Amino acid sequence: MRSLRERRTLTVRELSQLAGVDHAYVHRLETGEKTSPSSDVVGKLLRVLKPTDREAEIVRFLADHPDSDDELVMYVLADASIGAEIFAAAAGVRYRGSARPDPATLIERVRRAFE
Repeated sequence: MRSLRERRTLTVRELSQLAGVDHAYVHRLETGEKTSPSSDVVGKLLRVLKPTDREAEIVRFLADHPDSDDELVMYVLADASIGAEIFAAAAGVRYRGSARPDPATLIERVRRAFE
C-alpha cells in the first residue's frame, strides 16, 4: 500500500481524505499494525491509488493474507512480468524447516510448475 501511495506522491492524510478512511487506520495498515481490512476499505483505497489491475489483485490478496512474506511482495511489485496468479501461488507455498528459497528462486519454481 505504501509503495502505491508514494508512487502517487500522496501523504497518508491526503490518501485518507480522498478515500474517506481514517488517516490513523491507513497508517496502521501500512505499518502492519492492522491487518485484514474490509473489502470496502480496500476498494476505497484502490480507487484513489489507481493501481494497475495486477497491483490491485495483489493488494486484495494481501488484504486476505496478511502473513505474506514482505520480501516476496516487494520482489513481485518490482517485476511487472510476474502476474498476480504466480504471486498468489508463490505466497501460498509452505516450507518445512527454515530453508526458504529467495523470492527469485521461488517465483521461478512456481512458473515451472504452472507450465
